[in-house]
Amino acid sequence: MLTPQQYYQDPEVRERIAEYCGGTAREPELCTAEYIVGYGEALLGVPAPEPYISSPTSGFNHVLDQGVDFFRSLWDKTHILGVLDIEYFNLDLPGEVYFDQVGTFNKIEPIYQAILKIFESYGIGPLTIMTGQGYHFSFQIQSGTKAALMLEDIGVLSDSLVEKYRGTLSKRHRPVSLRYGKGFDGMGRVLEHLTHRIIREASDLTDLPLLITDVAIGTGKHGREGISLDLSCFGDPVFMRDCRCAFSTHQKHKVQRWKVGDAIADGTPVQIAIPRKNLSLDETIALRRHYRNAADYAGNTHCFIPDFTVNFKNLIEDYQNSNLHRFHQWFESEKQHPPGEWADTYGKMNYTDVPPCVRQALEEPNDALLKPTNLQTLTRCLLAQGWHPQHIAGLVTSRWVDGPGWPDDQWKHFDANSRATFYVRTFAGLLADGLDDMVDHNCISHQEKGYCPEPFCGYNLGDYRWEGEY
Repeated sequence: MLTPQQYYQDPEVRERIAEYCGGTAREPELCTAEYIVGYGEALLGVPAPEPYISSPTSGFNHVLDQGVDFFRSLWDKTHILGVLDIEYFNLDLPGEVYFDQVGTFNKIEPIYQAILKIFESYGIGPLTIMTGQGYHFSFQIQSGTKAALMLEDIGVLSDSLVEKYRGTLSKRHRPVSLRYGKGFDGMGRVLEHLTHRIIREASDLTDLPLLITDVAIGTGKHGREGISLDLSCFGDPVFMRDCRCAFSTHQKHKVQRWKVGDAIADGTPVQIAIPRKNLSLDETIALRRHYRNAADYAGNTHCFIPDFTVNFKNLIEDYQNSNLHRFHQWFESEKQHPPGEWADTYGKMNYTDVPPCVRQALEEPNDALLKPTNLQTLTRCLLAQGWHPQHIAGLVTSRWVDGPGWPDDQWKHFDANSRATFYVRTFAGLLADGLDDMVDHNCISHQEKGYCPEPFCGYNLGDYRWEGEY
């Protein structure tokens, strides 16, 4: 059996990966991806929070020679990328997707097919890649076109993110155009609308809950399992997010053995991110664990991210006519209090107005307030008390920035306000669009999720309900 390093020596594999980066392996420095990333076992021990290296595209061959997973930046020189990431998760059995990949992907299959049909209704045919836990649906929009300008008009940037985009720290080897940044944010809002349609039309096709981001859920037939429609990349600066390339290896389970367990980490081989295209589910699964056959398949396909600049306007216009867009307009109608006023505004909140599960996250924000489940519960409760969601996001930002327990460089590369705004807007938007019935917003469910710090506290989460009126 080939090693990852040997697999990457195949010229067709290298060419497909380069195509996904917007270029060719013969001249990788001309790829349109702003940078590339390697991640894997070979990098364990590097002086970074995760075993990864980041490089300009000129380091294409060097990164591949490490035998690591290969990623490209979402930031692109010529296009705005749209990537919808769907993943199966199981909070009780985090290694289940590796242990029973056939069973797991059969659970995902109805949702996969439904998503393709929904994209097709707008005239979009994304490149679909089977990842370790689900699929990426990828397409791109040409910068400077009518569709890109429409996204720029939709997008909104916080003042703090504007300052970061003007700098060159970290992966920002050059400033990010503010127009590009707004286009990226606009793409996130349009895809948020797409996920709402997916939830509305595909929920009946599965027993698993469909969620936006990885919030905890209560116990089901096979544990706390679900399917995440993950848009979290749009809550961070574009220069901090990347996506796995077609024909990259997948060895996340080898690195995160603490999460999946030694038996799964040692017993599951390194896998391959296969572009599914016209393959059946069984054919795709068979290829993802066979280096030689995957390399042969690479010689018979192409992996340029498809351009749907023209047809994407159909999805944008659908968003502009949606209830979610009206909610987003209301959301932006209010402004958060600036940092200089936090002490006299958000700092005056009476924490006894909310249950202990919400209070604890506010009092101990590192890392309780970083968890999406706590952010969802906070958003639900404060909306019920009459808070405007912009001010909920402002409160979260203030606790992330000025709260106790944070390292000095916590937000050196990421942006607190953009992330807080994304999560609060997303959770409030599900309520406003009638997709969150809050069936799990009660004390028993919160205990099942593992997020209740004080059972029988005297508060009742079920009393905190917002009916989505604005």
